[in-house]
Amino acid sequence: MSEVSQEIGEKWGKVKVPGKVFGKTPIEFDPEAQKKLAIPLGERELFPSVGTRLSEALIEGGVTTAFGCPGGHMWHFLDEMSRAGIKEYIFAFEGQAVYAAEGYTQVMQGRKTAVCFGTVGPGAANAFSAMQQAWLSCSPIIFLAGGHEKVHDDLRNTLQESYAYKFYESITKWAYRLSYPWQVKQITARMCKLCQSAPKGPCAFEINCDPLLMKDEARKHYWGGFFAEDEAYVEAWRYEDTSKPLTNAADPAEVAKAARALAAAKAPYLVIGEDAAWEDCGAECKEFVEYWKIPHNNRRTGRALISELHPYYHRGYPPFKSEIDLMIVVGVKVGFFDAYGGGWAPTIQFANAESRVWTYLKSPAVLMGTIKVTLRQVLDYAKANNLGPSLEAQEWLKKCQASQVAAIEKRKAHAYMYGPDHPRYRKYNIIHFGYMSQIIREVCHEEWDDKPRVCIDGYTLSDFVMPYLQFSRPASCVSANDQAGVGHGVGQAIGMAIAQQELGEENIPVLPLMGDSGMMNGGWDCEVAVRFKLPIVYLVTNNGGWMPGMKYPWYGPNWDILGDQDRLGETFRGVRQQGPERPLIDFAKFADSIGARGMHVNREEKLKDSLKEAMAYSQKNGPVILDCIMDQHQTNRAVTGPVYTLFYAHIPWDELPPRGKASRAAYLPHWFPGLKDEVGWKVSDPWEPLSEDEFGYAPRDDYFKA
Repeated sequence: MSEVSQEIGEKWGKVKVPGKVFGKTPIEFDPEAQKKLAIPLGERELFPSVGTRLSEALIEGGVTTAFGCPGGHMWHFLDEMSRAGIKEYIFAFEGQAVYAAEGYTQVMQGRKTAVCFGTVGPGAANAFSAMQQAWLSCSPIIFLAGGHEKVHDDLRNTLQESYAYKFYESITKWAYRLSYPWQVKQITARMCKLCQSAPKGPCAFEINCDPLLMKDEARKHYWGGFFAEDEAYVEAWRYEDTSKPLTNAADPAEVAKAARALAAAKAPYLVIGEDAAWEDCGAECKEFVEYWKIPHNNRRTGRALISELHPYYHRGYPPFKSEIDLMIVVGVKVGFFDAYGGGWAPTIQFANAESRVWTYLKSPAVLMGTIKVTLRQVLDYAKANNLGPSLEAQEWLKKCQASQVAAIEKRKAHAYMYGPDHPRYRKYNIIHFGYMSQIIREVCHEEWDDKPRVCIDGYTLSDFVMPYLQFSRPASCVSANDQAGVGHGVGQAIGMAIAQQELGEENIPVLPLMGDSGMMNGGWDCEVAVRFKLPIVYLVTNNGGWMPGMKYPWYGPNWDILGDQDRLGETFRGVRQQGPERPLIDFAKFADSIGARGMHVNREEKLKDSLKEAMAYSQKNGPVILDCIMDQHQTNRAVTGPVYTLFYAHIPWDELPPRGKASRAAYLPHWFPGLKDEVGWKVSDPWEPLSEDEFGYAPRDDYFKA
C-alpha cells in the first residue's frame, strides 16, 4: 500500500500479545502479501476500509495510544487501529478515558496527540464534560465518535440517533462528520495538524455507519469516479516532520523592545504558564531566566517546566509584589485565576497565538510566535547588543531568594501548628488539611526527590496543598484547569503513568489527590490502573460529602437553613436525612473489590508512614487507595471569600452562622445598606477549626463536633 504500511508492519512484528508474538504484518497493511493471495483481498471482506485508512493516517500523525469505550458502531475502525499497532486502553466510562488522554498528553508535553473513542449517542455524550476540560486545558486529543446512518437524520426513529459533530463543535478546534471513506486520510491528517497547532487543543471526528459500510466501489460511481482513493491527501506531507507542530517567529521590532525593556528593569518577575509547557521549552525558559537573572514562578501546567528547586524559583508572588516594575508572562493564560492581571506592572507577553495575547495587560512588547523560538530571539538579540540585567535587578533577585527561603519555613511552621500535638488532633481521629499538605511535601522530597507527579482533584485540599507542593520535573501538576471539576484525577493519573512508561522514565508513583466526591464520581475506573499494574496512589481526603465544611459558615451544622425535608437529623419518608453529606465511605474496602490495595489512616501521627508505605508499595505492585479521614471543619478559603459570599447573599442575615455573617459584613457592605452598622466582624481563617461559639446552632450529631 504505502511506506506507512511498511512502518506499521515493522511495528507489528514487535508487538507482543499475551501468549504469543505476531511475527507478520496483518494482511490489510501488507501490499506485497496481498499480491500473493489466490482470491484478492476485498472479495471476502471489506477492504479497503475506513479503519485501515484511519489507522495509517493516525500513525503518520504520531499517534501510538488510544483510550475509550468500544461499541458496535466503532468496531470497524477500533479493531483496525489495534491490528495496526496502536495500543488501546479500555475504560468503563468514556469521560475517564478522555481524562486519561489529557494526563497522557500533558506528560508528553504536547509531543504526541492522543486518541479517544466513544460510540454513537451515549458514548459520545458521556465524554462531553471531559472533552470540555481538554478544550480548556488545550490538550491535543482526537475524539473518535460513532454515528448513526444518515438516511434517518432528524427522523427520531432509529437507534441512538445523535450528532456528535454538532455538540462538540463548541468545545473543539474542529468537529467533522465523515461522509465518504475516501475522505478519511485527509480529515485525519488535518486534525493531527490542528491538534498540534498553537494553541493546542482537541478535535472531534464522527464516523457514522454510512462510510464504515461503504465499499470502495461506490467511489467509482460517485461523480463519475472523479475522486481518488484518498482524496486531497498526500502521504508524509512534511516528510519526516509530518507529526511535528509548525513553528513561527516574532516580529524583530518586538524582540528589540522586549530585550531593551528587560535590560532597563530593576525589579522584573517572570511567570511560566501552560502554553510554554505544551511546547516543551523548559531548556529555553531556564536559559532565559538565568541570563536575565529573573525570579520566576510556574503556573498550572507550567509548574516545574524549570525545576522548582532552581535557585531563582519563587513560589507565588513575593510579599513585596508592589515593587515589581516589569512582568514577563511566558505562555500564561492570564484569566480568572490571575485576576486578569489586575494591578500588574507593565507586562512583556510571550504568546504562541493571537488568541493568547491579553489586551487587558499594558504591554511594552508582545512576542507572538512559537515560544521556543521567541525566547531564543530575545536572547540572541540581547547577546548581540551587549544587553543584560541591571545591577538593581540582580539585587532584586537576592531579595526574592531570601523571601522564598523564609516562606518555606513559615509554611512548614504553620502546618505543624495543626499537627499531632494540637489538642483537637490528639483528641479526634481526623487529619487537618494543612498538616497533610506539609507531609505530602516531605514524603515526595525525602523519598522521591520531588519527582512524583500529582493530580489535583479535591476542592478543599487544593487550597491548602498548592503552596506546599514542590516538583523537580515538568508536567508534574495536572488539574482540571479552568473547568474546576471533580473526578478527573482517576483517569488523569492513569494517563500520566502510561506516558511515563512510554517515555521510558523511572517508575515513580503518580499521586492523585482526590476528594471523596471525586472518587465517588470516577472511582470505578481505578480498575484500569489495577489491570495494567500502574504505580498510582489514590490519596482520598474523605470528609463525607460535597464540601461539607461549607455548612459551618453558611448553613449551620445541621444544614439548618434548608427545608425540613433536607435538614440533617429530620426524617423524610422514614429515612433520617443528612443534608448534602454522606456517611463516610470505606474506600479501603472499595480498593479490595477491584484488586487494588486499600489503606486507611485517621491519625496525624501515622500519616507520614502510611503515605511512604503506600507509595513504595505502588511502585512495585500497582495501585493503592489511601483513605484519609479529614477534619470537616476546614474549607477552601474561597468558601468564605467574596465570590461565595455573593453566592450565599440570598440567605437571611439572622439565619447565618457567625462565619457567614463575618464574610457578608466584610465583603458586601457597599451592596446591602443594612450592613453599615455591622462592624467588628473578621473573616474567618479557613485553617482554624471552629469553636463551640461559632457553630451558631447546636449540632444534632457528635460527628465532627468541635
